[in-house]
Amino acid sequence: MRSVKVAKRSELSPGTMMGVEMEGKHFLLANVEGTLYAMDGLCSHMAGRLWEGTLEGSVVKCPKHGSRFDVRTGEVISQVRTPLIGKAKPLGTYKISVEGEDVSIDI
Repeated sequence: MRSVKVAKRSELSPGTMMGVEMEGKHFLLANVEGTLYAMDGLCSHMAGRLWEGTLEGSVVKCPKHGSRFDVRTGEVISQVRTPLIGKAKPLGTYKISVEGEDVSIDI
């Protein structure tokens, strides 16, 4: 694993999130009450860009079909049950560190 700078602290005020792409992979960064979290950025159900969804507390809602994930753990909180489309699965989370203004994640 290596630590990669992905954002500036000032870009993530409490209650906001953003998406970043590195090495062909999408990540979601979220600020929940001053604590930063990083997880896979694409929904495991239909690859919706989670940073285009909504963040309520520690839960992000996918803009495509409404699957909801806890940004702290990557766990599925709820999902729409749609026959033939499949189910959402837990997402990977990543260690995040802040050094000065620089935000990095371990990938």
